[in-house]
Amino acid sequence: MLVGQVDTPESFLKAIGRGCEKYTEKFKDWDHLFKADTIKLKHELGIGAKQRKWILMWTNKYRLGIDPYLIQTSKKHTMKRTERLARAKRRRQD
Repeated sequence: MLVGQVDTPESFLKAIGRGCEKYTEKFKDWDHLFKADTIKLKHELGIGAKQRKWILMWTNKYRLGIDPYLIQTSKKHTMKRTERLARAKRRRQD
């Protein structure tokens, strides 16, 4: 089951990123991580929706033999709502 340099659940969660590293203490071992489903992650472990989906996607990829790696979020869509509104307002004034 173990592939590449990821040898613990902690290193796995750190490798996939996106805030999942803060849940390292919630997983006891590999079995606990790989047997967890959405309901367990949500109700028993208290993990939010975005991280739940991300963890489940990467555990599935890891089962298929794909080493975890960090995928950065797009900078294009991270602009704050206030900045978008300010730009739209300036465009209307022109």
